[in-house]
Amino acid sequence: MWVRRFRLFILLLIAIGVAWNILYFQDPWLWRRFTSMFTYMVGGQSQVLSPSEPVASDGTYILDVADPEEQTIEPLALTALNNYAASFDSYALVVLHKGKIQTEWYAPGFNQESLTQSQSMHKTVVAILIGKAIEEGLIESIDDPVGRYVKEWENDPRGNITLYELLIMSSGLAQYDFTLNPFADDFRWLYSGDTQQYVLKTPLADWQPGSRFDYNNINAELLGTVLEQPTGRRYAEYLEEKLWRPLGGEDARVWLDSEFGNPITSCCLMATARDWARVGQMMLNRGQINGKRVVSESWVARMIEPSPVSKWYGLQTWLAYEQDINPRFNNPTAMSAYSRREPFLAADVYYLSGRGAQRVYVVPSHELVIVRLGPALGPNPLKPGWDNAFLVNSAISGIK
Repeated sequence: MWVRRFRLFILLLIAIGVAWNILYFQDPWLWRRFTSMFTYMVGGQSQVLSPSEPVASDGTYILDVADPEEQTIEPLALTALNNYAASFDSYALVVLHKGKIQTEWYAPGFNQESLTQSQSMHKTVVAILIGKAIEEGLIESIDDPVGRYVKEWENDPRGNITLYELLIMSSGLAQYDFTLNPFADDFRWLYSGDTQQYVLKTPLADWQPGSRFDYNNINAELLGTVLEQPTGRRYAEYLEEKLWRPLGGEDARVWLDSEFGNPITSCCLMATARDWARVGQMMLNRGQINGKRVVSESWVARMIEPSPVSKWYGLQTWLAYEQDINPRFNNPTAMSAYSRREPFLAADVYYLSGRGAQRVYVVPSHELVIVRLGPALGPNPLKPGWDNAFLVNSAISGIK
């Protein structure tokens, strides 16, 4: 009897092994990422995702660092900013006032060369590139239907969604839920070795595009797809030529779904804190940096203009509207990180935002740019209690 059971056990192991190999080789990147999800839960997250595509820059724009006697923000305020960053297990904090670094703080193990995952701050970068493609005549208008650039949707009702509706998070597309089920489309749209097929499978929701604000990662993924068609370039190549080299900073990396595969454009552009400061400074300068015009002043103005469906959101960019009407303010999860204890001290604050309070705050009225980077996943996500106005208000209060 025991011999028979042993044989059945061996056959079962063989069957499991064969099934696993079939599944694995159908989509090896999916299964590698599935297993890596559990290492995030126990051992932290890697900051450089693989595979990825390089985005080169040339180091020509050196950010000025204010000497102590040149600092235009009080030392006590700068100390408070650094301490706040440290108290929330941040990786990096960079504060610029009038184009000069006032303070630059890094956690142990991080420095000026460290790349970190930006999470959804990447979405704002995609919006900048959409503006650039319009200026170059490669995209006619933000009112163009998606079907003009995504051939799979050319004769599909989803093809009637406009680029503008994608940009303002009002596409009318359904949401994928979070799951660890590797067989579900909800998992595969981000972790498959061919994410595009799952992005394009996204169905319409039960509401009309353009009628409400509904934050959806698929919108930014589609905008990345849109950019590659009229430019005739890989997304990373267009990003490098039109934004990253003009910034004059350090090299970055775009996460891919597989080797030489599709770019992930809803999150995770891997860049240094100083390069995010350069992005913020370019926005503050209304599209210029390093003596170069990156994108038009009118496009930057359009990006930070409240949309008809959300006074707290422009084109893939968050706005600090004076009333707490942002629906994420009352989200009970620490990940949301949009609540604040007091209003922003400047009405014109806008910011790039990513999960785990990845932030590039821009305050035109006070010539401020503030970058904060930190953990988003794994065993040490953002601590509860994050105050979305603290860094901005402390810096403004400390201006001499």
